[in-house]
Amino acid sequence: MRFGGSDKLTIQSIFKEVKNNFTYEFWVKPEATHKIRKESVIGASGISDQRYVIAAGYGGDNESAGTGVSVGTNGVSVFEHTANHLPATLVYETSITDWTHIAIVYRDKTPYLFINGEIRKMGLKSLKTNVFASGIIGGLSNYGFFIGEITNVRIWDYARTRRQIYENMNNGMTEKKPGLISLILEEDRLNNQNLISNDERNETNTEEIDVIICVHNALEEVKVCLESLIAKRTLTFNIIIVDDGSNKETSRFLRVYAEVYNCKLIRNDYAQGYTIAANIGLLASSSKYCVLLNSDTIVTLRWLEKLIACMESEKAVGIAGPLSNAASWQSVPKLFEQNDWAKNSLPEKMNLEQMSNLVENRSDKCYPEVPLLNGFCLMVKREVIDKIGYFDQETFSEGYGEENDYCIRAKNAGFKLKVADDCYVYHYKSSSYTSDQKKLLKKQADKLICRKYSSKKIRDCMTVLKENKELNTLREKVEHTIENGEKLKRSNISILFILPTKGGDGGSHSVVQETMGLRTLNVNAKIANNLNYKIPFSEKYLNFDEFCVYYKNQDELIRLSQHFDIVVATVFTTVKMLKNIIECHPYIKPSYYIQDYEPLMFDKDHHWYKEAIESYTLILNNNAFAKTNWIRNIIKENHGIEVYKIAPSLDNMLFKPAVTINNSKKDVVHIVAMVRPKTPRRSPKETMNVLKAIKEKYNSKIEISIFGCSDNELNSLNVPLNFDFKNQGILHREQVAELLQDSNIFIDLSTYQAFGRSGLEAMAIGCSTILPKIGGIYEYAVHGYNSFLVDTANNEEVIHFISYLVENKSIRNKFFLNGIETAKNYSIEKASLSQYQFFDNILNNKEKGN
Repeated sequence: MRFGGSDKLTIQSIFKEVKNNFTYEFWVKPEATHKIRKESVIGASGISDQRYVIAAGYGGDNESAGTGVSVGTNGVSVFEHTANHLPATLVYETSITDWTHIAIVYRDKTPYLFINGEIRKMGLKSLKTNVFASGIIGGLSNYGFFIGEITNVRIWDYARTRRQIYENMNNGMTEKKPGLISLILEEDRLNNQNLISNDERNETNTEEIDVIICVHNALEEVKVCLESLIAKRTLTFNIIIVDDGSNKETSRFLRVYAEVYNCKLIRNDYAQGYTIAANIGLLASSSKYCVLLNSDTIVTLRWLEKLIACMESEKAVGIAGPLSNAASWQSVPKLFEQNDWAKNSLPEKMNLEQMSNLVENRSDKCYPEVPLLNGFCLMVKREVIDKIGYFDQETFSEGYGEENDYCIRAKNAGFKLKVADDCYVYHYKSSSYTSDQKKLLKKQADKLICRKYSSKKIRDCMTVLKENKELNTLREKVEHTIENGEKLKRSNISILFILPTKGGDGGSHSVVQETMGLRTLNVNAKIANNLNYKIPFSEKYLNFDEFCVYYKNQDELIRLSQHFDIVVATVFTTVKMLKNIIECHPYIKPSYYIQDYEPLMFDKDHHWYKEAIESYTLILNNNAFAKTNWIRNIIKENHGIEVYKIAPSLDNMLFKPAVTINNSKKDVVHIVAMVRPKTPRRSPKETMNVLKAIKEKYNSKIEISIFGCSDNELNSLNVPLNFDFKNQGILHREQVAELLQDSNIFIDLSTYQAFGRSGLEAMAIGCSTILPKIGGIYEYAVHGYNSFLVDTANNEEVIHFISYLVENKSIRNKFFLNGIETAKNYSIEKASLSQYQFFDNILNNKEKGN
């Protein structure tokens, strides 16, 4: 709908039930600029010269504000509105001259801007108690009206993820969609007659996808193919492997892979040929979509999502296939070379994901309809199998010609065949057969298919493929981009964190939760862990296996790493691993997540001390980042290395108060401490001595619990344990949160803390905290405001401040409130966004800043 500068449509001024966490989405084509204001949480800069797509409704009191979005050809601004209050809490300057999808996601009163499904900026958190969604479309009298076109305005009562935005921004909607509280100006923006209505479109259950890989030897290519499936997995699917009589070495690898990644493995004792093996795989599948993928391929990011989008572009589509370097008529950029099909090696200084990104950027996503598809990668809809059955293994038993026959049968049955022209899958060309064998098999298959359908039928299919305008145009655009050396911005990022650990420590928690946070931003973030640690790691982080890749040795890690853009060392012992990786794969950007100053952990004559010291300068131009200024400063002073500052993370869905201040736990003061005998810098002996002294001083007025070690480990400390306390043992994160929710005081007597995650988690729950005064604790801890910071080597000082908390409920209440308020400034979302911006800058060669 067109808005001329004085038009507006009021659905509801304020949605009082939609507050603090919600989403605006709309398509917009502005025709005039709006006034760029300075970001602020105070003031009234939005009272003039704005172009409100959604005008900020009036909040009604000083503690409440409505929110709105102003869009001009020069960018996007977000405002909040109440009495004498209309500041811009997010401002993003950019050129917008064509149809553009805008989403504003509010998470905990903080606006996040997405443009065309990609996150662009995080704004300022509102100081108001509540911010509400508004329903005034087009403008606000005196303050500014939109000029241009607006369509498909959607208001959701929750904070949508990047994936939800990206995957649905082109889809039709109905008001039956869960969480959609307002649907305004919903119309077909592109007037595309092929779009399926929402009533006809079925939501894809991503678990209803089976990927079938038939394997016959060629182990090195098989390893890369299967590992790419895990490395690039961004949605859930099942893997079915048919081992068609492979040798012992290949079969052994397949057994281990299937066990580690929970795949279905079917073994033929002797080779029966591709067509029979493929039918065995199809018979083992029952999912909505089956993908037959050659074992000499490498998949790319979002390959399945792109194939599904192609399949769902039209109801009649039954089979879809991607583009490739070597897939006959689906090859890009060239079709032929030296009187044969082109193999199209990757351009110089371009890796696979860059090539995939190039194809996606140059594609019109028109999904060309074709009479035949190359069999190297075929997505087949279940309805096709139900209607026409399986491959013709009687005629085409050897694996050549069977896909052409299947495509013709599907087309004759009324199904359409389409190319997902934004999807690129690399194809080595099989090593299972020799070149002479392939030529002979192809020649035989050509005769068989011509005999079955006539030579004219096959020639006509080839003519249609050869003259396909959409594919030929795309090939020209891809080739032109390569020849001109044009650099395209990467929007999809793959990141691998090297984390060889059993898990359970603060550093592991950080990496795990920030990996999950990055994935909500549509980043393909994974953790590489040593296979020896799979069981204990999986037990500590339930339902996380899908986001892990496992390696047995350095060679496997190097091979796995090739599927990622950025590989991150997470502890000093992994920097050497990272160095070996980038020496083998120079296109990978190295990064180092420095979570502690590790030389402090060892005596100077220890071999790990030297390795820790060397880790900061071992890799030239390593992109280092840390969550505290203390770490940044100590590394700058000692090694001359600049370290980028990211936001710390806190899982505030897990670590949150279970009580109110008026129901502040119980009369007996419950004190909790973490004790780790294996880690001397955590002062386990000193902690137990202090706890004993406090218990003897207050007796029944207090309860004491410790966690972090077994009884055997505790006994190894050789300190007096003859006082009343309870050892909760080694706890999972959920158990730690439960323990803290039943506690009043948390004690950390470490010699120093580089950050001190446990202290922040305890604050978030409402515990008063005693923390070390040395280290990066100052990121969140303020002495006398939300904690007491102590000299942990001075027992008298420690006991004094613990006693002060035990005896003064008013101080505990103060710390309860202030600690919870402090913790509100931290979240997985904020930390992940700051990491995303850091990694995006690395990948696109921007200045990282500080």
